[in-house]
Amino acid sequence: MSLVELYPLTLPEMLTDSWTDAVGESRMVCWLSGEAGDDSIFAGIPQRDEGYARTGPLLRNYLQFGGMPAIVDEVVDDEEKIEWLWNYIQTYLQRDVRDLANLRELDPFVRAQRTLAGMTGQLLNISNLARLAGIAPRTARRFIAYLEISYQVILLQPWFRNLNKRLVKAAKVHFLDPGVQRVLLSRRGEVTGGEFESAVIAEIYKQVRNSRLSVDFYHLRTVDGKEVDLLLELEEGFVPIEIKMVDRVSPTDARHLRGLEEILDKPVLHALVLSNDDRIRELGEGITGLPVGWFLGR
Repeated sequence: MSLVELYPLTLPEMLTDSWTDAVGESRMVCWLSGEAGDDSIFAGIPQRDEGYARTGPLLRNYLQFGGMPAIVDEVVDDEEKIEWLWNYIQTYLQRDVRDLANLRELDPFVRAQRTLAGMTGQLLNISNLARLAGIAPRTARRFIAYLEISYQVILLQPWFRNLNKRLVKAAKVHFLDPGVQRVLLSRRGEVTGGEFESAVIAEIYKQVRNSRLSVDFYHLRTVDGKEVDLLLELEEGFVPIEIKMVDRVSPTDARHLRGLEEILDKPVLHALVLSNDDRIRELGEGITGLPVGWFLGR
């Protein structure tokens, strides 16, 4: 028996022209597959890179409507996409959740799901979630487990192996599909910083899992405010990633990526700041700012 996990579409999958086209690996996957040793990804962006040019509109659509296969086609208008997502959510609730959890009433679960959608990209506070959703903390934990095993959310666990440092031990919650998350909140228009962070982390997660790379996912936060949005652990070291919804990055955006060697128990292979900036920028020794579409596209 073989278990195949099917996630919403990734950007490289969206770049194909038909269902029979081979899916090329993203620059991120190629870089990680080379044990983070191939630095051609940092060399520069060619002026006429067709793949990168096509990634921009796909990325903007993904941030708004997610990667569900039925609605990524450009011929599907925005209203049809939203209607499909609402129908998907209702089907998920009425069929999958009832089968999975054997719930007598769906209303408490719906409240918890919508409340959690508003917390995407944040530290998970069970007590706060339970209070806002009007349920018991024990029930909140159970509902989160259902959302996780049914591929709705990712719980990004904290890294805290250094016992000499005071590190936060709460997980961060990220919705796996930004379209589902935004429709749950009836949100239109510009994405928030938390939504942008979750969408990028979800895309990285999907690509890594599809490629079956041996990579573990964490976030890191110290009690004095130093934090790393995403910490990828490879066998030979770490790739810390900061995610910024800005059009131009500066060395200030990389401040939390400096000095991590004092905390981590493996070397830092390379630190990254991912953003909407359309240029590759050197932000310090071993720290590079990359456009999201360049890093995650092909």
